[in-house]
Amino acid sequence: MNSIQSFERLPLVALRSFESFARLGDIAAAASELGITPSAISHQLHALETALGMAVTERRGRRLGLSDEGRRYFEAVRPAFILLNSATAQLRQNSLPPRIIISALPLLATGWLVPRLERFLAAHSDVAIQVQYARYRNYSSDAADVSLRFGTGDWPGYASEKLLSGTAYPVASRTFVARHGPFVMPADFLAAPLIHDGTSEQWTRWLSDAGLAPSAALKGMVCEDGMLTRSAMLAGIGVALTRPDLLEAELQDGRLLVVSERGVDDGQDYYLCVRSDQNPSPTVRQLAAWLRRSLRPVPSPHG
Repeated sequence: MNSIQSFERLPLVALRSFESFARLGDIAAAASELGITPSAISHQLHALETALGMAVTERRGRRLGLSDEGRRYFEAVRPAFILLNSATAQLRQNSLPPRIIISALPLLATGWLVPRLERFLAAHSDVAIQVQYARYRNYSSDAADVSLRFGTGDWPGYASEKLLSGTAYPVASRTFVARHGPFVMPADFLAAPLIHDGTSEQWTRWLSDAGLAPSAALKGMVCEDGMLTRSAMLAGIGVALTRPDLLEAELQDGRLLVVSERGVDDGQDYYLCVRSDQNPSPTVRQLAAWLRRSLRPVPSPHG
């Protein structure tokens, strides 16, 4: 064997086989990683030795290992392969469409956000959206790019602006109103089955604001969250205090009715929150602007 050939003449397929074999220490493992046969690995190692003009492998009993020259050569070329892999991974990452993670409370997500997203995606087909539920009791674990939250608007690490009113109104199904209505005066609700979203606190405040003295323990089903409250209303179980903005579809098709214009406001609203610990990407800014413009109701499927 004579002098080493220049890099341009090196068989790169053979070099790749050598790197895999040297790193894994086994021909069968290298063949599995590269999706070729063990005999093809052996052939490529021989081709590399021919090109280099030196043996990079040697027999150790029944196993094939690296020679001293092969070990030194692997240590020299390994950083180049790491760099290539890193550059390839970065290129693939950059070629992926921009992804936005949106978190929202379940009823806000299903009743208000998701029905509107089709219009955003139609106008921004290059954006990938990931929607996940926000954890109302632990917002601090939320690492979303855009978060739709319920509260007073003060969350560390996020810039927030009011999106929807948190004022709740009595809502019930059409069949429930037919059985238990009409609801003309606030006192009419005292005899009706009630649904409590989380606690009976809202109904206590609503009745007190209307000049009534609710009993110490209001009866009725208690639901853990808005999704369960919605299901209970649709099932005709009772009348609940909830936010009409989150029930657009059900109110538009008449399955649910707002049965009183008297609302209750506990000082909490729905907020559009964007992370303030990093500069929002142009795509995140586009989505935030679009959400602000999307406060008008979704068009009715029947109209």
